[in-house]
Amino acid sequence: MRAVRLASVAVTAAVLLGGMTACSSSGKGGNDAKSGDAKAGDAVAAALGGDPQAALAASALVMQKAGNGKVTMTAPDGSTHTAGNGDADWKDPGKTSVDMTGEMDTKKLRIRVVGSDVYLGGGDAEAAALGGKHWVKLSSPNEMGASILLMSQMVNPVVQLTLAAGSKPTKVGQETLDGVQTTHVRATEDASAMVAGLSGLTPEQRQAVQKSLEAEGKKITADLWLNAKQELVQFQEYGDKNGEHDAVTVKYSGLGTAAKIGAPAAGDLGAETDILKLLG
Repeated sequence: MRAVRLASVAVTAAVLLGGMTACSSSGKGGNDAKSGDAKAGDAVAAALGGDPQAALAASALVMQKAGNGKVTMTAPDGSTHTAGNGDADWKDPGKTSVDMTGEMDTKKLRIRVVGSDVYLGGGDAEAAALGGKHWVKLSSPNEMGASILLMSQMVNPVVQLTLAAGSKPTKVGQETLDGVQTTHVRATEDASAMVAGLSGLTPEQRQAVQKSLEAEGKKITADLWLNAKQELVQFQEYGDKNGEHDAVTVKYSGLGTAAKIGAPAAGDLGAETDILKLLG
């Protein structure tokens, strides 16, 4: 796992976003936003030129209003970190829900988080090992469950934008990303301070987070790319131990169009003790 952003940041968000609504409404509507990449880039550049912190806070408002979207997470080649794509719902910053299909230790699996409940699943081939069941619910003290729960916070754009806004962000420059003109912003955060400020975690979860962060380094760098509508289109994070070579990237699309995410049917849940059958 990369550095994680926890739901307790919602309190910080309320402070940072207060009074920033003018920034989020500074655009002139959908037609103007589509009038050209140069004009689109200028709109974001103008906001960031004066105060990158305010621009990130305003973007957090935009993403909060969207409430959900499609997410794609990619990891560097050779990494064993989870990578995949699917839907995410962040209407409630403290209860992000995700439904992603990807890889864990080179095995294709499905991950679903609904509030604080974590599920790990597979396809029909994996179900055969679980007596026909497709999912296993992971208990919260479980290290794997804690890691997946924290991953769900990593893909929460409101959490990422808010913490970056509070970390003295700087403007990197204008960049074209997947054919879209964007403004690139960077923030560096102290890993130990992040852990010290965490709330709502069990001792086991806190220990898992500390171990994960220490593996990445003392400092965590967050890169964020905003489009002309002040939407977050890409987020990247890495520690100072391995640098950008070990970065994980999250891309956002289809804002407001994600499918509803619900818990798997009770009748489709296998026993947690059979988790190794699913991973084997």
